[in-house]
Amino acid sequence: MKIRLAFRRLLSFFVGIIALMLLIINIPFNFYAKKITNENYSNWMFETIASDKRIINIAMLGAHDAFTNKIKYSSEVDLASAAAIQTGLPGALIKGFSVRQSKTQVSNVTDLLKRGVRYFDIRLTYHSKSDTWMTSHTYFSEPFIEILEDINTFLADNPGELLILDIQHVNGVEYDDLNKFEQIKTLFENSGVLEYAYLEGDKSLNLVTYGDVTQNKSKSGVILLSKFEETDTSFWSYGNSIRSAWANTDDASRLYDFLDDETAAINAKTALTGNQMSNHVGIDSTEAFRIMQGVLTMQLNGNGIIEALKSWSLLSKARNFNPELIGHDHFIIWLTAMPIIMVDYSDSNYQSFNDTVMEIIIDFNQNIEI
Repeated sequence: MKIRLAFRRLLSFFVGIIALMLLIINIPFNFYAKKITNENYSNWMFETIASDKRIINIAMLGAHDAFTNKIKYSSEVDLASAAAIQTGLPGALIKGFSVRQSKTQVSNVTDLLKRGVRYFDIRLTYHSKSDTWMTSHTYFSEPFIEILEDINTFLADNPGELLILDIQHVNGVEYDDLNKFEQIKTLFENSGVLEYAYLEGDKSLNLVTYGDVTQNKSKSGVILLSKFEETDTSFWSYGNSIRSAWANTDDASRLYDFLDDETAAINAKTALTGNQMSNHVGIDSTEAFRIMQGVLTMQLNGNGIIEALKSWSLLSKARNFNPELIGHDHFIIWLTAMPIIMVDYSDSNYQSFNDTVMEIIIDFNQNIEI
């Protein structure tokens, strides 16, 4: 009887521990106050960039998985982008943890633009139930058309700004599906954003200047990047227009080593564009946009999951890491090779990150002649 009672108590203890762990894992919230700048960077390009500066060499702040701010515990899982463990019963058991590893931004597009972000990493999935293209990252975030409408308002209100809208992933489709491309293009048309697109073919990308895209600062302009196999001149071909290499690590030291190696390859002209497209042979990336992916990524292994639990969320990780990244001794060297710095929680002003990185970017653009 005593042994049986002891066993029941031990079993209850372990069940309680497991229940507590599941409860903690499933907390979707971050426990810090959102800190934002008091500065308004809505017109920073108009005010600081020379018209003859080539756009491929303009330093700017970028938002990784830009439009994930609406992701929350109640968000629907996107089966086209989620890993198997994030679906079904396993996904339900770890949903709070998974949400914390999927949400990378806290602000809407209007606020990101106001805080200086000009490059947007876009992930789209078609949501069949609502017949709507949604932004997503494991979970659905919000209708893409609503984001485009807000972008259009910003472009109309702030002439002289340049945006790069990089359709990085369209989940669940093949890029030779021109019907899906036309659906996405229609969103750009209906929102008004397509009117601001600088057309591919007017000039080689490496010759296009800020003045070309903005009509000498009289109008805002947009470069649209697409992986679809289309010939529409409103959308620049991703394969020959951009290099964006990903370290895929949760370790800061490894990321720094990766950025050193990427810088060396770019400077040696061995780093080619279109590196995220299989079987594509690109061009010398110094003739195109070059992205510094300053992001730490959760690893789906034992050590990686433990590290993710310790750091709590991608937002918490980025909040602490972003100031460290731009304070690194090699940061200006990396920025020279990869002028677009793309980060999670891109408008965090914890330890003055947002203000400091914008100061660095503006000074760089005015003083580096490339």
